[in-house]
Amino acid sequence: MSKRIYKFTLMFLSIYQAAFGEEFQMQNKVIKAQISYQDLNRISVKGDKIDRIYGVDNAFHLEKNDKTGEAFIRPTEDNGYSPISLSVVTISGKTQDLLLEPADTEANAIELVSSETGQGLELSDFTSATGAGNNYEEDISEVMKKFITSKDVSCLALTVPDRKHGCLKAEFEEAFRIDGYIGLKFEITTQGKGSFVLDERMFSQKGDVALSLSSLRINENQKATLYVLRK
Repeated sequence: MSKRIYKFTLMFLSIYQAAFGEEFQMQNKVIKAQISYQDLNRISVKGDKIDRIYGVDNAFHLEKNDKTGEAFIRPTEDNGYSPISLSVVTISGKTQDLLLEPADTEANAIELVSSETGQGLELSDFTSATGAGNNYEEDISEVMKKFITSKDVSCLALTVPDRKHGCLKAEFEEAFRIDGYIGLKFEITTQGKGSFVLDERMFSQKGDVALSLSSLRINENQKATLYVLRK
């Protein structure tokens, strides 16, 4: 059964969407998994947090959420569809080698499960240590999901400036009110030729709470949608 997972990176809060997920028992040999060539793929460790990921730098783009301990990976154009070898190291000291095989598929969510039942650091331990909870992220996730699906939103008579990044233009379309937040919807087009990789941070501005893209790649004569939440 397919599922959708929404994840945030605080400050540049981006929405992560996974079409399917896989769970692997951590072991002393390489684990093979398929990932999307075009979209961000999530890697997490159940009951633990990812501290570092080692691999060939120009083979993949890496984003890490230090709060949740998850990592998000997408192959680079230089790497193409070649397999990517990684070593994942957790805060509790566990290590797992991965061989990720890019394919023209939707995003994957890879969850690693420690073979040491009952050991390792639970996320609640980190929450207690820092005094922070996940309620804020969960609330923002729910608001963004409502915005994207147009559920329980109301139109706002608001006009804001367009946003630009190089030859990419995010043209303002509509504004909405969602649970105390303002949702801004932009249409992204390009004046350049060829294919362009999109990243929420290209269009982020001071005051943005969360950003989401309908696609992580755009070609000439194509369009993508940018969703922005502000307070």
